[in-house]
Amino acid sequence: MIESTKGIVLSNMRYRDSSLIAHVYTEKFGRRDYIIKGAFSKKNNKASFYLPLNILDLQVYEKGTSTLMMVKEARISKMLMSLRTNPQKSMILTFLSELLEKTLRADEIGNPELYQFLEDSLISLDELKHNWNSFILQFMFRLSHHLGIDITSASLLLSETQSLGYMDSGLIKYIDQLIELPYKHDVVIPLSKRREIMDQTVKFYTLQLPNFGELNSLKILREMGESLRKNRER
Repeated sequence: MIESTKGIVLSNMRYRDSSLIAHVYTEKFGRRDYIIKGAFSKKNNKASFYLPLNILDLQVYEKGTSTLMMVKEARISKMLMSLRTNPQKSMILTFLSELLEKTLRADEIGNPELYQFLEDSLISLDELKHNWNSFILQFMFRLSHHLGIDITSASLLLSETQSLGYMDSGLIKYIDQLIELPYKHDVVIPLSKRREIMDQTVKFYTLQLPNFGELNSLKILREMGESLRKNRER
């Protein structure tokens, strides 16, 4: 049966010479894995449609199973230009792609509210002209609500991830601001504290979600941030 749905590409991989397998979180059906035959053909190159975190309008052959399915037609629903041209935003995109690939891999039912959250968040990131340093942490706190592991406060996060009885009051203030404030509001946090909050948040995800594992892109994100910081100081 042919169905229409919106979808956000989580990741992709080349398949044989000219085809592509795309992992997509769809509005109607949750996560689906699609094979796009001829995606790299010279005559009709479709591979660029399936870049990670592209927002697509899709017509798909839906079987209601977890097997590879096919896309009948796809087009870009919303162009997110700055996410492809701004190096810092592109790195954020790489991190989000890995995070969502890990957290949404078992969702084959569909959650329109989660889908809308993802789409709205990507559009918000694209529209930010500055102040996107806090975006990843704000995104992870909001995503936790949709995953059923809701990080509702700094006290909850730190009580689950710290073995010490003492909680840093400064850290609590920053975390609660990140939870409460919208994306457009960049919370000014010292780098060491920002990294500590990220480590605690990743640890929380690891404790709450089976087989979450490590986030390889976090190391790259930090190396890029360090490089940009050194360039500014020259």
